[in-house]
Amino acid sequence: MMKLSMARLIPLTILVTLSLPATSSTANVRGDEFITSMDGNSISGIGPNGIAFNLYFLAGGDVTYSRLGRANVRGTWWMNHDGDVCIKWPQRVEALEGCFQMSFDGDIIIWRNRSASGHGKLRGSVVDSVPQP
Repeated sequence: MMKLSMARLIPLTILVTLSLPATSSTANVRGDEFITSMDGNSISGIGPNGIAFNLYFLAGGDVTYSRLGRANVRGTWWMNHDGDVCIKWPQRVEALEGCFQMSFDGDIIIWRNRSASGHGKLRGSVVDSVPQP
């Protein structure tokens, strides 16, 4: 029988603990829940490049991306058959693109799919200003 020394057991315990799913109060949103939550709201966040941005979703399928130093970009969004929010831009922007599962944790919105994840803050209103990092 193999004995594990304390020096080996502690890193193994940390690795197992870090690989366990974290408990959270997040609630997934799908379909009308997303539309209702985003009505009159902006999402503000910081992109992977460190640049602050705003996203604004309209119920009809339009989405606007804005950031300092760049003209607003209008794209489209829709719900796929799984209830995920899908976003497409007519040109490359630093914002999320593809289909994402959305969830809320208070006023934080979290998006994730197989290749990307991120989060932003619901501003409670439609805003033109971009938050400072």
